[in-house]
Amino acid sequence: MYARSTISQLAILTVLSILVAFSHSTVLAQQTAKKVNGPVYHISALKSDFEKDTLSIDILGNSVPAYTVSERFAPFRVILDIAGVVFDDTGKSSEQLIPANPVGKLAISKLDAQQPEITRFEIEIADTHDYKVNKNGNNIGIVIAPVNASASLSKPMTGTTSITDLDITTKSGTTSILLASTAAISDYEVNTLDGSGEKPARIYIDIPDVSISELIREKQIGTSIDKIRVAPRGSGARFVFDSASSELFSYDIRSTQRGLEVIVKESNSPFSAAKLRPVANKNTNGVSDSTLDELIESSTSLLSKSQPAATGDVVPSDNVSSLQDSFAFSGYNKKRISVDFYKIDIHNVFRLFRQITDLNIIVDEGVQGTLTLALSDVPWDFALDIILNLQDLEKEERYNTIVIYPKKKAFAWPERAEDNLSFEADIEVVEQEALIIQQSANQPEEVMQAKELLRMARVADKDENFEVAAGLYENAAQLWPTNVNIYNRLSTIYLVHLGLNAKAIFNAKKSLKIDPANDKAALYAAIASANMQRIEDASEFFTQAISGEPPMKEALFSFATFNETNNQHLAAIKLIDKYHQYYGETVDTMLAQARIFDKMGQPEKATSQYQAIMASGFQLRPDLKKYILGRIAAGSN
Repeated sequence: MYARSTISQLAILTVLSILVAFSHSTVLAQQTAKKVNGPVYHISALKSDFEKDTLSIDILGNSVPAYTVSERFAPFRVILDIAGVVFDDTGKSSEQLIPANPVGKLAISKLDAQQPEITRFEIEIADTHDYKVNKNGNNIGIVIAPVNASASLSKPMTGTTSITDLDITTKSGTTSILLASTAAISDYEVNTLDGSGEKPARIYIDIPDVSISELIREKQIGTSIDKIRVAPRGSGARFVFDSASSELFSYDIRSTQRGLEVIVKESNSPFSAAKLRPVANKNTNGVSDSTLDELIESSTSLLSKSQPAATGDVVPSDNVSSLQDSFAFSGYNKKRISVDFYKIDIHNVFRLFRQITDLNIIVDEGVQGTLTLALSDVPWDFALDIILNLQDLEKEERYNTIVIYPKKKAFAWPERAEDNLSFEADIEVVEQEALIIQQSANQPEEVMQAKELLRMARVADKDENFEVAAGLYENAAQLWPTNVNIYNRLSTIYLVHLGLNAKAIFNAKKSLKIDPANDKAALYAAIASANMQRIEDASEFFTQAISGEPPMKEALFSFATFNETNNQHLAAIKLIDKYHQYYGETVDTMLAQARIFDKMGQPEKATSQYQAIMASGFQLRPDLKKYILGRIAAGSN
């Protein structure tokens, strides 16, 4: 910290000296500002302090800074580049601006070739320390603290209020949205915009000097409010509330000790169908991780893309986004999110995923760093994998828990002796191997070699190295050609993970040749044939896939989807009725029937089915509920 000057008895001379210095620095700043193209960031002071092995540097400015933070290595340095800087004439060198210390060495330089001109603050940091850069209004703070003093680094600059969550509560007639914050919010500005064309009516709330680093950037609501969007605005944030229609909802805003609360009065009338946004036809009762569910989702996606829409369809193709979702084919079918991170601490990122997923997330102490990432409308597991790849991290998921750790570090789940058996859906090779162990003394050499290949294949399979796994399974199949389960797994890998439909059919046929009653192999062949537009072959394989007693529910629903896509509506209805006969009704099957009745030009039956869904007691997503209400309103007109 700079030493304060003592007041001499010659007060008048001191005041005159200050005035002269101020006049000189003002003229210098004005002269320098003329040389800077674009916005000017006037730095009035640079304050620093070294205490308890922690170096803090505060850059005080008169406007919102435009800056970037990066890192350099050998030796480790943090680089802070600020655009359009104009300094007061401190008369001190870079070394004199911070106190002598063993943890951080500051150098300041100009990058004249950049437009606008960049001022670089380069701080060499000792190996024993880490850093954190925070922005507080017009000021930038840098804290360099020992690595084990994580609290010092994560602590925001003094006076910064953080908005940490959007807490939604829906009661009869009202929806309450709490912008939960670490301190009461009294300084805010509210404006409204009328709806026009396809744009909804909306209100936006501007809150100065707040942090939103822990917030998701978009959240679907599904009431009178369609969604809430969050974006940084200067040193604060803007919250945009989109109406579900062109008419603005009635609202009230009040400040509380917990944050800022927006109370919306809900309309009693059903939402207008013309104002509704498309809704994906997805399973609302939770996401299944089984291979067959992935197959159905991938097949319906490709079928809906390749087939022309039926005349008179009331649901446009983009309304059924789950049937056109290329993520599903890659195995990403979790809840959609939008994120916009800028230099956010990676531990805060994983805290956000904890809120999104409701899973336990454990992060190894070796995981460090910051992240800048912008993704829009992607499954959360896809976003998580992107982050893990960028940060060279690994994850292990089991027991409703995700463990995240550096790739170079080994990890093993704790095991109990009585729990040393595991089961993975659709990899029945494990069961077959258990039988082999009992008869290993009598196994031919080829089968023993195949067994070793299967072991290696399962390791590659678990690591999602599917091309390697497929090659190993192929080699095992050559050595053990009577093993139906190897061909089934090959068909699954080629269909779901590698997108090789022809190879999926080939291996499914191999399995069927050994076991003609293998319903799963028939289903794999049916979906792969449908993807290749071999309609007759697909129909034959689907028919075979539902020939069991009872028929596989996955095959029934997938066959119904196939018939719906090919405009065989009566056949699709019969298949869904058969599904209900064996397994009962689900939201997906009831919604499919209503949609097909709409396509068949039978609005009364469709409306009756939509009403049955609303009265079924099934838990419905807000956007799906809104869509169904819109269809009911349209059918009643």
